[in-house]
Amino acid sequence: MFLCVVRTACLLSAFLAVSPLSAQDQNWGRKMFDKTEIKFGSVAKNSDVTFKITLTNIFKEAIQVSSVSTSCGCISWQDKTPITIPSGERQELTIRLDTIRHQGNKHVRAFVSLLEPTRGSTSQVTIPVEGRIRQDVVLQTNNLNFGVVDIGRAMEHRMTVSYNGGRPDWKITDAKVNNPHLTTKVVEKNRSGGTANYEVIVTLDAKAPVGKLRDQMLIVTNEGSDNGYATTVDAQIEPDIVVSDVQLGKLDAGQSKTVTVVVRGKKPFRIQKIDREKQDDVFKVKSSDADQMIHTLSLTCTPSEQDGLFEEVFSLTISGREQPVTFKAKGRVAEHSVTVAKPVIETSAPQP
Repeated sequence: MFLCVVRTACLLSAFLAVSPLSAQDQNWGRKMFDKTEIKFGSVAKNSDVTFKITLTNIFKEAIQVSSVSTSCGCISWQDKTPITIPSGERQELTIRLDTIRHQGNKHVRAFVSLLEPTRGSTSQVTIPVEGRIRQDVVLQTNNLNFGVVDIGRAMEHRMTVSYNGGRPDWKITDAKVNNPHLTTKVVEKNRSGGTANYEVIVTLDAKAPVGKLRDQMLIVTNEGSDNGYATTVDAQIEPDIVVSDVQLGKLDAGQSKTVTVVVRGKKPFRIQKIDREKQDDVFKVKSSDADQMIHTLSLTCTPSEQDGLFEEVFSLTISGREQPVTFKAKGRVAEHSVTVAKPVIETSAPQP
């Protein structure tokens, strides 16, 4: 096992020791790519289609992706250049197929220009790109965007999928998502001869946490040869009630300090109860029990004799809201050095 590890390390060191110039190879850049061709396959109109390529810098010098381009507006790079890739590091590049403005068979090219800045060595890699944007399978959109959603609120989004390819038995068998807070349901609306119309219902549950949610829904059919048709699902989950942590700064033990804590909501709400993790008299909080959009809490801290940093978590129980709202109060009790008095030593006057 030890010999295997040593051998692997030696091979990697030798690999990274190669310089683009010393190799005297005009195609040195191609060696960095894990894929040198892109095949999108057959995709639906309005589907969200991307392809990722990984570049590994196998050289001892840092390599720069100086520019990226394409031969057709039907494809576009999603990355901004220049991008510097340190020796031994990896960089992922993403290219998107435009299924909204384009259709039919595509046989185009993408280009990546590379530069080794210290010596000026350059290389351009040409990547063939193929794909077929179908006209007989059309998604209503390539992005299901729930927009801004208050935390604790469930929402539903509906998307239509149309087929007119002539197969009387064509159908959608599934709509797959990865995020646990998303569920899907496929409903066949109507069918006639070689056409069919479906509705895909995507539901965002009420337990989705605060933050940006982004997933990809894959619509699976009974066509067999295709992997499915993708659309992006987006949502921005925001808190309905906002309160910031309290910074009390430097405090003296036994000395009280009072600050105002502002709690804001998007609609009037009532604070039913305020709890703390610790049960002592260090903190006291006064609040109103009225229904209002903005609450101002009077928080008084009287720290104990213990020196150093401290942190306390407060939990606000809101009427009609399942999840409590929390905030922290942070500060530091000043250290007091103790001065020890030196004893007075009496000395007698010298004898004559």
